[in-house]
Amino acid sequence: MDLLAPTEGETIVTLPGDDGDGDDDGHAASPLRYRQWESAGPQVRATLAVLSGVMSNTAWFRPLAEPWRAMGYRVLGVERRGSGLNEQGRGDTASARQLVDDAQRVVEHGRAPGRPLVVVGWCWGAILGVHLAHALGEAVDGLALLTPGLYPSAELAARMKALAERSKGLPPGQPVLDSPIEDEMFTTGPALDAFVRRDEARWRRFSPRFLAVSSRLSMAARMRLRKLALPLFVALAEDDATTDNPAILAELARLPAQRVHTTSLPGAHGLQFEAPRALAERLDAWAQDALGV
Repeated sequence: MDLLAPTEGETIVTLPGDDGDGDDDGHAASPLRYRQWESAGPQVRATLAVLSGVMSNTAWFRPLAEPWRAMGYRVLGVERRGSGLNEQGRGDTASARQLVDDAQRVVEHGRAPGRPLVVVGWCWGAILGVHLAHALGEAVDGLALLTPGLYPSAELAARMKALAERSKGLPPGQPVLDSPIEDEMFTTGPALDAFVRRDEARWRRFSPRFLAVSSRLSMAARMRLRKLALPLFVALAEDDATTDNPAILAELARLPAQRVHTTSLPGAHGLQFEAPRALAERLDAWAQDALGV
């Protein structure tokens, strides 16, 4: 698969901008674009709304979208402003509110009517996914967290702390902070050179404002996850250099066991590159069992 090229069934949808709320530096006035992969089956079984990490964008879900659409899912690649398909304001965000509101707007526009909805967050997208699930309320049927960035590894946490110190006094909206995640942390397989390093849309830098917003969202997501009464699927990577898997498992142990399904796969943080078929099949099996789709 050429990950730089659109896959079968992939389209780009554009939502018009709005007037914003006066404190978003004009971010909301620009159009909001997202990806959609339509189900290859005669009927959509469910909608999977996928959210990417900080550096990545929804093109990184192509290895998963292909098997999922073949299984009968509609897959929404929920892009945020300043990332991926949305170039204006790259590396920045206006606020936590805009991140959640934009994601909710995409999902409400693109989901298949009358069919179950699963929010799927990968990496940092798991943090946003928890908040999106809370915002959607009864409109969401399940939550899937793929190598979730809720608890960063000790090495990554130290790098982020150093970035927070560096950010003091810098222009809040300018992407002047180098990403603490290296390309090799996602995968060491063929996709590293064939896609990750060639993806010109990936974030190499982000703003002090995004770092501050992300930190607040991360802390709040840990607490909010405990209050979500949803079927939960969690996939961990056995060789993940970016996450603290024991801390994540300890957090999951606080939740009612009957609503949590945890699975583990060999590979690095970017399981969609290293084990896409196995990951797609395991989420599908969970969706059949937990949601009856």
